[in-house]
Amino acid sequence: MSAALTSDKEEKEWNFRKTTQRLIMLKTKVESVRKVAALDVLTNLSISVNIPEEFAMADLATDKEYLATLKVYTSKDLKGVDEEFINFFDTVDVDQNIEDFIKAYWVYPNKIRFELVEVEEP
Repeated sequence: MSAALTSDKEEKEWNFRKTTQRLIMLKTKVESVRKVAALDVLTNLSISVNIPEEFAMADLATDKEYLATLKVYTSKDLKGVDEEFINFFDTVDVDQNIEDFIKAYWVYPNKIRFELVEVEEP
């Protein structure tokens, strides 16, 4: 299963940071807003994952583990971000660890976005 890229408008508001594979367990899904709550198995932290329109949400089962390919984005709007964390969001040419993005999501959930690209059963 795979999905298309984000829209031009969204790309202007968000910085693409990396594409990565993670073992996740889907906990809940909300088809009306095209999001799922997923538990990252390695960090044991929950994240919200956007599901592009082209992706069939019916193909995703809750309480099931998937090897997911995710795109990670950070917001270009840094209002409300503590000064000591500005570089984390603003420096896009540094390859940061995915665990750092997952942990930062817990502090700034509206500044980090995860988008599902592809899933497969582990």
